[in-house]
Amino acid sequence: MDENTRNLIKKVERSVFAGNRAAAAKELGEIGDFDAVPVLLKALEDSSSKVKAAASEALGEINDPDAVPCLMKMLDYPESYVKKAAIIALGKIGTQEAVSGIVKGFRDPDKLIRKESVKALMRIGSPEAVSGLTATFTCPDSPLKRISITALGKINTYEAACGLVKALEDPDNRVRQQAVETLGKRGISDVLEELMELLKDSRQPVQEAASEALCKIIGGSESVPVLVKALGASDRKVRKASIEALGKAGNSEAVSALLKELDDDDWYLRSRAADVLADIASPEAALGLVKALDLHDAPVRKLIVSALGKIGSPETIEGLVKALDDPDNSIREAATLGLGKTGKVEAVPGLLRALHDPKNTVQEAAATSLGDMKAREAVPEFLRILEDPDSLIHKSVIFSLEKIGTPEAVAGLSRALNNPDAMVRKAAAKSLEKIKKSGLPLEKAKNIEISGFNISE
Repeated sequence: MDENTRNLIKKVERSVFAGNRAAAAKELGEIGDFDAVPVLLKALEDSSSKVKAAASEALGEINDPDAVPCLMKMLDYPESYVKKAAIIALGKIGTQEAVSGIVKGFRDPDKLIRKESVKALMRIGSPEAVSGLTATFTCPDSPLKRISITALGKINTYEAACGLVKALEDPDNRVRQQAVETLGKRGISDVLEELMELLKDSRQPVQEAASEALCKIIGGSESVPVLVKALGASDRKVRKASIEALGKAGNSEAVSALLKELDDDDWYLRSRAADVLADIASPEAALGLVKALDLHDAPVRKLIVSALGKIGSPETIEGLVKALDDPDNSIREAATLGLGKTGKVEAVPGLLRALHDPKNTVQEAAATSLGDMKAREAVPEFLRILEDPDSLIHKSVIFSLEKIGTPEAVAGLSRALNNPDAMVRKAAAKSLEKIKKSGLPLEKAKNIEISGFNISE
């Protein structure tokens, strides 16, 4: 022990002025000499509250676990600043026994002491400290529970996360909501299974809180295995959040999980999975959807065909052409429109096939798609359809011939002026007039007169 320490100890023991005793105690704490502990422990019994507080702080700085029992006695002292100093000191020592003492502060009538107790446990951060913070959820004091949640959120451990999950069961909506927000901000999925289990709780508010927390965690997660696990949740919102997050991931593992989600019992979620796969639009997504056509019932096949149409890549054409043989009219129509959206020349043979589909809505979709693609290959077939009096798609064919605008197409429109159907004649005349006004060169069709048509009704 050096001379300075001896002098400070003498001041603590003998000075008649409380201010001098407190200042000496504080300086002993800054020095951190364990030889000063006995005199500081004795100073806790000083008649001056100022000295008691200074001695408590000093013992915390020296960090001697043997001081814990005496510091715990200070928590029964009436002066709040003495209790505060003792709690801070116990927080610095941080042993299991110290935690037990700090927890006593939760019962203090002074809210500042209760708050200081929470802060001390947060600084310790040990499993015992976390247990102490979680114990506040059995108290009726909602503000105390809420600051405990804040503290748990700053302790980055699994035990702390479990404490936050426990707070989701609180009857106070504000407490539950703060726990939800805190779990979401952590951005860690270590309590995924605990939250999924809580979705089965019989209390509706608890289920909703667990669902919201899961959605927040999933929304911020980039771990595909975590997102795949969340697809097994009983809650629809959670599964939807996972589907959306898998779409952002967009890798082959995510695509595989989304393809499996096409089997979800929930129709809306099946639809979202298909939409997300369409948004990913990778070759893996396209080929996976094509293969899935053989595995699902009509409603899901329609979703798949719509998704393939949105992707519109060369990989989708095979599936869309395959869907032209589907027994469901609406699926064949969706496949035909999808082929048109691809805008690829490889889609033209399939569209020409669809012109002869038994359903006229499919025929119309094919004619429209071929026109939008300006597919010259379709002109001879269109001309044959115009000569078929039983066809129901004359009008669609005329509009498509107008879009294609080749000399052969114009010639076909001119011949349609003599069609026995007045509606066909009128539509052909309008199309020819538009072609003329557009100024498109008619080249080989120069001999076709396209002005002053006489439409005989």
